[in-house]
Amino acid sequence: MNTIQTPLIITGIRSKVDMSLGITCSTPELSTEERALFMELQGLNLKAIFKPTEEKTAIKEIKGDLETKTPSQILRNRLFVLWRERKEKGEFDSFYRKWMNKFGEIVLEKIDQTK
Repeated sequence: MNTIQTPLIITGIRSKVDMSLGITCSTPELSTEERALFMELQGLNLKAIFKPTEEKTAIKEIKGDLETKTPSQILRNRLFVLWRERKEKGEFDSFYRKWMNKFGEIVLEKIDQTK
């Protein structure tokens, strides 16, 4: 079993009745092998460095930038969450194109206003 060291962003914190915290984190984009390393640790009692509490192993460091997505990729991901949460009918691609057209129209209106 491997120990993992990686950059993280805490994306959510929940207070629990027993006075503990539930923490949601995001990693940089990972390769299939790196994702498998995390999956091996699922359900285990871990230290903050993602090391199993019962084993001594070498640290595997994952290097990556947390801000690897472009603004357009971030917008597409957010629109996907909106589509899923609203339980919209139809394919996501159609929903995405509709919203991108709306955003494009807003930009065109701003251009017309500056003339």
